[in-house]
Amino acid sequence: MTSNDQPIEPTVKGSVKRKKRRKPSKLRLLRWARNRFFTGVIVAIPIAATFLAVSWVVSKIDANVFKIIPARLNPETYLGFAVPGLGLVISVILLFLLGIIASNFIGKSLIKSGEKLLARVPVVSPIYNSLKQIVQTVAAQKDRAFRDVCLIEYPKKDAWAIGFVTADLSGEPAKALGDDMVCVFVPTTPNPTSGFLLFVKKDSIQILDMTPEEGARMIISGGMVSGPDLAVVEAASIKRSKTKPPKPSL
Repeated sequence: MTSNDQPIEPTVKGSVKRKKRRKPSKLRLLRWARNRFFTGVIVAIPIAATFLAVSWVVSKIDANVFKIIPARLNPETYLGFAVPGLGLVISVILLFLLGIIASNFIGKSLIKSGEKLLARVPVVSPIYNSLKQIVQTVAAQKDRAFRDVCLIEYPKKDAWAIGFVTADLSGEPAKALGDDMVCVFVPTTPNPTSGFLLFVKKDSIQILDMTPEEGARMIISGGMVSGPDLAVVEAASIKRSKTKPPKPSL
């Protein structure tokens, strides 16, 4: 045996096999560091995105609230520095007070007088009436709206999309199409805030056993996230793939 040959050892059947060369420790260390780095990235991205989104919303609310508040009533004028979220707190308090006022007799009379005044303005009146009708419709059907996740055959035959049943069809469309129709909102991927409103028959959709949150996650992820147990399934599949097959008995 020369010096360059690998050491050999006999097997049970008398054949010989070469010992596997161990991987250098530096490669194992680099692989360990790489895996931990990507694990940190996966954990940090949702946290950072949530923090940035909340910060953006709070900053926008603060900026708009302080525009309508006089400087002498602005607490930041006396504090000398900006307090993040103060505008949000003030807006919540103002909405609470507005709800109290609108719930009594005097507040209802003031609101009716204001609506009569807005009805005389040509451009403002249709905008206000449309927005008011939308808000009242959503509030009246809050127990049903966006709670049913369904499959709908769209945009062609044998192609299916995720949709949300928003309400039973009513009004003039219901008179023209019939009473067995529902309104289905089909969001776009990855931005679910835009989409298409479809009027379909109740028996042409399939209601899924999914929550709206699960349906939204599936739409935003492009189908990569399909349920709450996905992480468990992926972990199990990864574990199975890493499990070494048993050595054959001799």
